Amino acid sequence: MKIRFTSPQGRAALTLLCLVTTALAFWTGLFTMAQWDNLWSGGDYVHSYSIYAPMNRYAYMADQVRDLCQAQLWQGGLTYTDQQRLGNLTKALSPERTNYRFEIHAQAGKLLYSNLPEGESMDQVAAAQLSEYTLVQGDDLAQNDYSVYDEASELYDKMVYLADGTYVRCKPAEQPGEYNSYGWRSDGEDWWDYEPAMDTRIRTVTLTTQDGVSWPLTADDYFMEDYRDYMEFQQYLPAVAAAAVVTLTLSVALLIPFCRSAGRRRGQDGLVLNWQDRVPLDLYLCLFVVLITLLLAAGDSITYSINQGGQRPTAYVGLGVFTVATDGLCLALLHTLAVRCKAGGLFRNTVLWRLCARVCRFFREVAANWSVIRRPVLTFLLYLLMTVITIPTVVLVPVWQGVVLWLLCRWARQWRAVREGTARIVGGEPDDKIDTAKMYRDLREHAGQLNDLGSAIGNAVEERLKSERFKAELITNVSHDLKTPLTSIINYVDLLKKTGVEDPKALEYIEVLDRKSQRLKKLTEDLVEASKASTGALTVNKERLGFIQLLDQALGEYEEKFEKSGLSPVCTAPDHELYVEADGRHLWRVIDNLLGNCVKYAMPGTRVYLDVKAWDGNVVLSVKNVSREPLNIPADRLMERFVRGEESRTTEGSGLGLSIARSLTELQGGTFRLDIDGDLFKAVVSFPECRALTAAPPL
Repeated sequence: MKIRFTSPQGRAALTLLCLVTTALAFWTGLFTMAQWDNLWSGGDYVHSYSIYAPMNRYAYMADQVRDLCQAQLWQGGLTYTDQQRLGNLTKALSPERTNYRFEIHAQAGKLLYSNLPEGESMDQVAAAQLSEYTLVQGDDLAQNDYSVYDEASELYDKMVYLADGTYVRCKPAEQPGEYNSYGWRSDGEDWWDYEPAMDTRIRTVTLTTQDGVSWPLTADDYFMEDYRDYMEFQQYLPAVAAAAVVTLTLSVALLIPFCRSAGRRRGQDGLVLNWQDRVPLDLYLCLFVVLITLLLAAGDSITYSINQGGQRPTAYVGLGVFTVATDGLCLALLHTLAVRCKAGGLFRNTVLWRLCARVCRFFREVAANWSVIRRPVLTFLLYLLMTVITIPTVVLVPVWQGVVLWLLCRWARQWRAVREGTARIVGGEPDDKIDTAKMYRDLREHAGQLNDLGSAIGNAVEERLKSERFKAELITNVSHDLKTPLTSIINYVDLLKKTGVEDPKALEYIEVLDRKSQRLKKLTEDLVEASKASTGALTVNKERLGFIQLLDQALGEYEEKFEKSGLSPVCTAPDHELYVEADGRHLWRVIDNLLGNCVKYAMPGTRVYLDVKAWDGNVVLSVKNVSREPLNIPADRLMERFVRGEESRTTEGSGLGLSIARSLTELQGGTFRLDIDGDLFKAVVSFPECRALTAAPPL
């Protein structure tokens, strides 16, 4: 059974477990690596890595003793300050105070110093080591040397800082022998620089230091303190190492589902990217490095405070916050890397990649459009070339730049003429022609194409008008041709009804003929009206009308039809009258078509909502109902001619009602809109509001 951590609770629990286990793995692993050598020493402090920390502290003191002893031999004595230093070091390194043992030997094995007790040799000490160091007389003075230039000899002489605090000028040695970079000579043993007038001799000597630890420890020193800590660590170091292995294994086992569930959400297919997954990767990594650097700096100060004895609760709380924050940042980085790898294009979402892509796209566009941009590029290069050529003459520079400026102004003037001509063509003057005389070739070609386009638009408009007129005339003529036989059919059907036919079948046939002939008559009338409305051939006589009153009259006439269809009209209108300026006959037809559409296509047993309100200077009527049949067509298509929401076409509708309503509404200066949401049908009619007339004041 696979457990997917895709729910918010599962992801939170998994993240918390990863946070805890990785933090424990980090600290236990860090402690184990720090004590790695001690882990295998098995309690043998002498052969462990821990012994070198206190040994280095004492070795530094032994080096100072070595330098002071050798300086005493060279100089024949020490200053008061150096004598005090040597006495303090000798006291601190005495066998009674430390377990550190060392001997210093000069050249030829001569013993220079030793802190070994009587009867003890270096062969008896543990962790013994041997080191050599070459000591130069005035070693600290070599950094203060500098060279000066002698104009007479045209050579550089070296200035040497002597022990008495003065500088002495030393010329390069002229004696044969081996020389170093300072011009000093070697006699095979010492390096020295000899000037008879100065009697200066700088010597070197190689000293050997052998040190170690007296075992077992007897003195209470740094070794003893470190030994206690070492033995304490040895008690729980194996347990810490085992905990490091366990927490590391558990961390890996938890990080695998952590990465696999990254970007997944329960109930959603595909990857879900959050804000950090959309940040460019290089910017994200830069921010991560900055935050980690700040956290490491804070963690270093916290650990230093703890190591120096500041074991305060606040320091450990700060260390815990540092651990959680660092671990959280690393988990966030791992999470976003996992999501980016799943989404693909790991390096595409970087600022550098986008910059390179834009540069490459720019050069590709330049290469693809070189035939178009070649001329401006070459013109610009020609301008630069002519500018360089005219610069030496000085006088021709303003002349050349003035010519270029005049040409640019001429081009701008011609371009403005092209824009104005284009605006006239778009504004409804397709026969307008742009004057292309004396234009630049590119603008002349462009203007000629616009002139041809205007002619083509004019021809297309004329052809369309012809087509519309032809269709309108065809519909009108056909409708008139149908009216004569249709009238005869209706009249004869009426005569048949009056003949007193008693056969039930004959009466049924007569009823069908009557119903179908009436429907054909209504279709013919709607067709003629739709044709006239769409072409604007209807006469519109606008007057000030009460919209709410007209709607109430229509609802009164449709009350019986609504009851028969099982519909309940719900009308919402303001208490006062709203006036519009429209043709009463056409406006009545619009409302009649909308209410008739509800009767034909609304689901029985539902409500029809009619809302009238004044909004933004308009009177708005919205009619909403639930369709009996599924509305699986767009709203724009539903307003086309002969298109019906009921695909079976078993109702009496012709598919012209909404088209006629829209045409009549727009013919009166209003707007008509349909909205379809599932089976909810909504028609919105809007007319400009006509304000009520103000009563005249009494005389």
